[in-house]
Parts: sequence; structure tokens; C-alpha cells
Amino acid sequence: MKKIVLFIYLFFILNCVSFAHDYSKDNVNVDHPIIKVVKSNSKVGAGYMKIVNKSNKEVKLSNIEANIAKTQEIHEVILENDVFKMRPINTEILIKPEETLEFKPKSYHFMFFNFNKELADNEMLEAKLIFDKGLVIPIKFKVVVGHNKHHH
Repeated sequence: MKKIVLFIYLFFILNCVSFAHDYSKDNVNVDHPIIKVVKSNSKVGAGYMKIVNKSNKEVKLSNIEANIAKTQEIHEVILENDVFKMRPINTEILIKPEETLEFKPKSYHFMFFNFNKELADNEMLEAKLIFDKGLVIPIKFKVVVGHNKHHH
């Protein structure tokens, strides 16, 4: 019986570790980056995550680098005259000490245009978040295809 309990415990622990994809460097944490696409052959997708600055210094997100698609941009959504408008950001985004920047629908997010290949659900795609002061955090986006619910 003890072996069965140990097996079940290890199975759940190892699965949780394998599905968690969080990244950290210099007290800046990147929580669960995902790219949502409508279907596997979509040409456009949106990237979401949380970036937590656990340091005692300000950091500024300036760019994303990836070979995922022909173009990738950081976008924001603003409400103007009761209409949500999406636009690319051409400046750095400040994250104060002990604050969280959340990339989510109707807010900051990453846009990917013209993916280099057909995407598979749960596929992991490499990218790098570029911050000021030479901070670069390599990450992997998990692909979410379709309208399936995705929980953090």
C-alpha cells in the first residue's frame, strides 16, 4: 500500500512540475506564458503571462525576441470613446519593485503575426523577454489551440 501511495504522490508531483512553466532570473519571475490561437493553422495569435518583479529595483520590459512568427510585438488595449483599441507599444513598460505586470485579454499582450509553421496544442515555443540593464529571460510559450479553457 505504501508503494501505491508513493507512486501516486510522485506521479502527481512530476506531472505538476512538467506542466508548470515558470521562469525566473534576477528576482524577476515569468509565470505561465501561453500563446492562444483559434486553430492550429492560424496566422495570428496572442501571448499572455504574468511578470512579477520580486526585486527591490524597477525593471523595464522593452521587447520580445522569437523565431515563432515573422513578426511579434508587445501590444496594449485602450478604451477610447467606449471602444477597445489595440495598438503596438514602442516604449518600455515599467514594472516597479514587488509589482506584477499581467498580460491578458483587453490589456497588455503579445501579438504574433504569420507563424512560421502550423502549431500543435500544448507545443512549447521558445522566446526571450528583453528588459533594460541587460536582463534577458529565456521562456517557452505553451500553445493553446481553440476555445478550450486554460487555467493558471
